[in-house]
Parts: sequence; C-alpha cells; structure tokens
Amino acid sequence: MGVEYVDLYLIHWPAIKAGGAKINADTWRAFEKLYKDGCIRTIGLSNFLTHHIEALLDTAEIIPAVNQIEFHPGYMQADTLAFCKAHHIVVEAWSPLGTGRLLNNPQLREIAGRYGISVAQLCIRWCLQNETLPLPKSVTPKRILENADVFGFTISDTDMQTINSLPYIGGSGLHPDKIDF
Repeated sequence: MGVEYVDLYLIHWPAIKAGGAKINADTWRAFEKLYKDGCIRTIGLSNFLTHHIEALLDTAEIIPAVNQIEFHPGYMQADTLAFCKAHHIVVEAWSPLGTGRLLNNPQLREIAGRYGISVAQLCIRWCLQNETLPLPKSVTPKRILENADVFGFTISDTDMQTINSLPYIGGSGLHPDKIDF
C-alpha cells in the first residue's frame, strides 16, 4: 500500500459457519501480531454481535478498540452497544442515516423541526449522545458540512427516549448471524 502503517484494521464480518469462532480467533491473532509489529495502529471489528465478541475475548490478548456496527434510529442494537461500552470498545455507527431511508421519517422530521435542524443532523447527534462515533456518508459538499454541524444543540432526554424507542426502520437487512459468506 506504500504506507508505513495502517491506522485502523477491522475484521469486516464474523465467520459464522462451522468453525467460525476458531477462524475469528485465528484472524484476531494475526491482527494482534500486526499490531505488535507496528504495522497497524488500531485493531477492531465490524458487524460483531455480543456473542461473537465474547467468543473472541476468550483467546484475545488485545481487546478490540472498535466495533463498527449498523447503528441508527430504529436499529440501535442496544445489547451490543451496552456490551461494547462495558468492555471499552468504541462503537462506530455505520449507516447512521439508515442509508438515507430515515431522512423522510415523519417522526424524525418532526423532532428535527423543533431544533431547526435536518434529520441527518438529528441522527448524527443522536449517535453522539448515545456515545457512538457516527460515520455518515455523502459526496455532496453542502451535506458534508451540514453533517459536521451537530455540536450547537443537544437533543433533550425526552426526544432521546422517543428516538431510542423507535421500532425497526431503515435497516439494511444484513444480519451478522445470517450473512452467507
């Protein structure tokens, strides 16, 4: 790659077929070696649920620094979030806007309107207030700037509870225990 090190290296999906826990553990050991050798600054996971992480931690020397999961209003994966927080694993929220499917949600639009912000800003701020690191995606300069402008307001506890209680909406449909790799 022409670089001295990689900032962040993730196992993208947990192996779930027969022998998956061993595959995950072997892969993690290779990551740990690369980390110890200075080739990687941070090692982590992506799309790992609590039971995948628990199995990995049985043999891991280094706790994952990050678990990148689909996380947005209507799909907050509260159990995985709580487990990661308890183990000091940063949750990176991929698809914090529900791949755009949340932008026209009437309930989110109403809440965002009360703050004079966009639904995208509401979703990003909601992630931050849930102590996750949102990773919004846009190629539009105006939206990129808007997505970064989320520190001038705080979502009230009542609105946070309302958003946290939303039923499943905006999800990708990809589930780590059902992916067929």
